Amino acid sequence: MDLHYLELFNTIAAHSSFKKASEVLHISQPALSIQIKKLENQTSLKLFYKTNNKIYLSESGLLLYGYTKKIFSIVDEMEHNISSLNTTVGGTINLGGSNTPGTYILPAVIGEMKKRYPSVTINLHIANTSEITTLIDNGTLDVAVNGGNCNYNNYIYVEKLFDDRLVIIASPENKLCEKEYIDIEDLSEESFIVHEKTSQLYTCYKILIDEINIPKNISMFLGNIDAIKHAVNANLGISFIPYYAVKFEIQMGMLKELKLKSAAFDYPYNLVYNKNKNLSLTTNKFIEVLKDICRG
Repeated sequence: MDLHYLELFNTIAAHSSFKKASEVLHISQPALSIQIKKLENQTSLKLFYKTNNKIYLSESGLLLYGYTKKIFSIVDEMEHNISSLNTTVGGTINLGGSNTPGTYILPAVIGEMKKRYPSVTINLHIANTSEITTLIDNGTLDVAVNGGNCNYNNYIYVEKLFDDRLVIIASPENKLCEKEYIDIEDLSEESFIVHEKTSQLYTCYKILIDEINIPKNISMFLGNIDAIKHAVNANLGISFIPYYAVKFEIQMGMLKELKLKSAAFDYPYNLVYNKNKNLSLTTNKFIEVLKDICRG
């Protein structure tokens, strides 16, 4: 059954007039009559009858009108909701974060987003940088924040939000904490607790060890930053960790930062999304909030 014919029928039935319907639809009455005749032929139904120059719905017409009112009510609702996607901040954002920003930065951003736009739902997926990159590549995630430097395909948008710094952390019981500053030679006797080999933090660890020219001495690999912090606190070794991940523990005296005189290490956080995926108004508003907090 042709939806166009049903729309014409629905308009005539709503106004009980071919003349009024032709004005609303901007077509001539003869053309409108021809289209309705085609609909009657399709359905094998007589839809209208005429008495004293007025038209009325037949019993079949009343039945069909009940359905067309429902159909075009749904069409109107659909058009309204689709239109509102471009004018209303709401719906769901599928957000990704590598371990450090996902755990220590994005929750505050999500909180601010919910404060400004309470109807928004945010699903946060935290994983290592390579997994987050894959989920951005295949369109599963709308937007993500990754830590560290990594290579992206040319259809991935990458924008640096800010630079964190990598700090060397130790247990307050470690003897090196007695020094205001440590020398590179002091690290040669220490064992390192590092993140899993697929992580950006492990890549940074290897680069930094080469740069400061000390032996590679790993006592354990751990799968998440909280586990690393607990192991360091137990004086099982030292670690390179982004400052954002340990600033609370350092401020509270649970961990100590070992300060090197001769070296400083940056750790960037990047906004990433797939250029081939259309960003909704809500996702763009989230990006605005993210930048406000990261640069504020």
